[in-house]
Amino acid sequence: MRIKDEKIGILIYVLTLLSFATMEAFAKYLSGTFSVSQIVWARYTFHFIIIFITVISLESMGYKTGIKFPKLIKVQILRSIALLLMTYCFFTSLSILSLAEATIILFFAPLITTILAPLILKEKIHYHTLLAVMAGFIGMIIVIDPNNIWGVQKIDMYWLSGILYGIAGALFYSLYQIGTRVLAPVESAITSLFFSGAAGLLGTTILVLIDYDPASGMQAWTVPSHIEWIVLIIVGLFGAIGQFLILGAYAKAKATTLAPISYTHIIWATLFGYFFFSSVPDLQTFLGGLLIVVSGIYTFKKTK
Repeated sequence: MRIKDEKIGILIYVLTLLSFATMEAFAKYLSGTFSVSQIVWARYTFHFIIIFITVISLESMGYKTGIKFPKLIKVQILRSIALLLMTYCFFTSLSILSLAEATIILFFAPLITTILAPLILKEKIHYHTLLAVMAGFIGMIIVIDPNNIWGVQKIDMYWLSGILYGIAGALFYSLYQIGTRVLAPVESAITSLFFSGAAGLLGTTILVLIDYDPASGMQAWTVPSHIEWIVLIIVGLFGAIGQFLILGAYAKAKATTLAPISYTHIIWATLFGYFFFSSVPDLQTFLGGLLIVVSGIYTFKKTK
């Protein structure tokens, strides 16, 4: 692969992460008015509509997108469920924690994958990798700061729920990554993208139809204003843009080149948190996040 292509791939991937961070910032903004179920529904609905129209248009013009009926249907279903649950848990975490905190906790996922891969994929794990995972776990504890969970007289259950949803999101994201590893040699990227979008649309539509939001225990649907409809569409739009960009990034650059750059997502989240929510990570959050980033990059370098 040429160096020029690698540089283009890196640029596209940085824009990919910017797109996802933008989607998450809008999702956090909407969480003050709408249930997480409705926001996730919008993310999948408009995401799927855009992908569907794009694929149909390209196919009608004679361009072969590579979309086919899935060969590993069970793996596709499990992977799609993991992605849906990750999105729901992460968006719930975003509604409670700052953008930077929720994003940093989510990035514990690659380290969870390191632990689960030997159990699910029968991959080998080395002692230095385990040490990196332990260091990443310590970093997550530093970010969480148990002192923030316990108030003066009792446990702050609201804050704790944000942390737990964040950790659950990281776990489901790890399972999604493992599913992607299994599917990558067999299924085309567009097939997996289309299937996960359709599955997410189905799952969130059920929640909207029964009008129940699991996180809050309240109704799922609030009638949006015209402006709010636009913002909901924007969430799905940036989700779809990010998904298309990531396909372009991996077509130009190797996964081994792009993986460490994933952590720039935290930078975008921090900037959006500062400019739109007046949220500035403290030194403790910064140090914990740095430890997770270094542990993740070290693990990746040792296992690639």
